[in-house]
Amino acid sequence: MMKLPRLTLFGRSLLLITSEIVANAVCWIAAGISFGKSSETRSILSLALLAWTLGLRHALDADHISAIDNATRGLINLGQLPVTCGLFFSLGHSTIVIVVTIAIAISSDVYDRMTRVGEVGGIVGAAVSGSFLFIIGLANTIILWRIIKRRREDKIREQRRANGEVVEDVERDPKLNQTIMMRIIGPIITFVDRPWKMYPVGVLFGFGFDTASSIALLGLSALAKRNADGSAIPSGQIIILPLLFTSGMTLVDSIDSILMLYSYSGFPERSFKIFTLKPSTKVVPPPGSDEKPASREKAIEEEDRKDDEKIDAVPELVEAKDDEITTQERRVKMNVMSGLSIVLTLMSILVAFSISLITIMGLIGEQCGPCVAAAEADDGHGGGLAGRWWRGWANANEQSGYIGAAIVGAFLVIVIAWYGGRWVARKVKTRK
Repeated sequence: MMKLPRLTLFGRSLLLITSEIVANAVCWIAAGISFGKSSETRSILSLALLAWTLGLRHALDADHISAIDNATRGLINLGQLPVTCGLFFSLGHSTIVIVVTIAIAISSDVYDRMTRVGEVGGIVGAAVSGSFLFIIGLANTIILWRIIKRRREDKIREQRRANGEVVEDVERDPKLNQTIMMRIIGPIITFVDRPWKMYPVGVLFGFGFDTASSIALLGLSALAKRNADGSAIPSGQIIILPLLFTSGMTLVDSIDSILMLYSYSGFPERSFKIFTLKPSTKVVPPPGSDEKPASREKAIEEEDRKDDEKIDAVPELVEAKDDEITTQERRVKMNVMSGLSIVLTLMSILVAFSISLITIMGLIGEQCGPCVAAAEADDGHGGGLAGRWWRGWANANEQSGYIGAAIVGAFLVIVIAWYGGRWVARKVKTRK
C-alpha cells in the first residue's frame, strides 16, 4: 500500500507562514477595494495601515513573547513539535478586538460604555497574564533544575565507566521524580498540552481591552468619514480594521513561535524537505562493524549513533522503546539536554518572572489610590522616591513592545552565536 507524503516540520512551518502572508494580502486587497473607490474614503486607508502596524507592534509585547516562548518549551517537554502556539494565542487575543468592533458596527454607543467594562477587564487581564507567566516561570525553573541534575548524574556515571567501573543505567520513573511543587502547579501547566489550548489563554490576555479600545476608536473615525453626498461608509466595512490587526499580529506571533521552536529543538530534520514519505529512522552500521559511512548522510547517522549512547531518557519527554525512537526524536532530546537549551530556558525563566513582576506591579500602581497620587505628584511636592518608584513600573509597562523586541533579538543573537561558534570550531578542527 502506497503511503501518502506528509509535511515535515519545515514544511508545516513554511505552510503556516505562507498562509498568513496570503491572509495579510487578502485583507489589504479587501481594504483597497472598500476604501479606495473614492477620494473621500481613501484617507481611511491610513487608518487601515495604523490598525495593521498596531497588530505587528502588539505581537512584540513582552507578555506575548514570554507566553509563547514558555508554552512552546512546555509542549516540547511533552514530546511535541508545535508550530501553531503563536497562531492560536494571537487568534484568542484578537477575538476580543473583533467582537468589540462588531458591537461598535452595530451601535456606536458601545464605545461610550467600554470605559467601565475596560477597567474591570484590565484588572482581570493583567492579573491573569501576570499569574500565568509566574506559574510558567516557576514550572520551567523546576524542569531546568531537573535537567541540570540529570546532566550531572550522567557525567558522574561516564567518569565511573571511564575508570573501569561497571555502572548500570538507571531507569527512572517520572512520577517518582515529581516534586511537591510540580504536583501542585502541574494541572495548570499541563492544561496547555495542545497548541490550540493557547487560544483561551490568548482570550484571557486580551481582557485588558486596551488594544480593543484603540481599534474601536479607529473604527469610529472611519465611520465619521463622509462621502461627497454626505453618506457614511457602510458600518460593516470597519470589520476590515480588526482583521488587518489580527493578520499582522498572527504573522509576527507565528514567526516568534517557530523561532522559539527551532531554538529549543535545534534543527531536528537537518534538511529543508517539505514532504516526507515516512518518519526518519536510523539505519547505521552495527556496533563493531568495519563498514564505514560512504556518504554525508551516513556520516550524520553515525554521529547520531554516538550521541544516542549519551542520551538517557528525559522524563519530561514522551517515553518510547529504543527501537521506536526516530532520529528526529533523539536529536530533539539531545538538544533539550544541551547547553544552548539550558541557557535559553534560563533566559525564558528570567523573562517570565520579570514580565510577571512588571505586570503585577503595574496593576497595583494603577489600582492603589496612594500609589497613583504619589506617581502623579511632582518629586518636590510629595512624590519623592515613591513617585519615581511607581512611575518606573508604569513606564516599564508602556515600553512592553521594546522589551519584547529586545527579548526576541537576544534569543536570535544567542542562537546564531551558538551555532556559528560550533561551525567555526568544526572548521578549525577539520583543518587541524
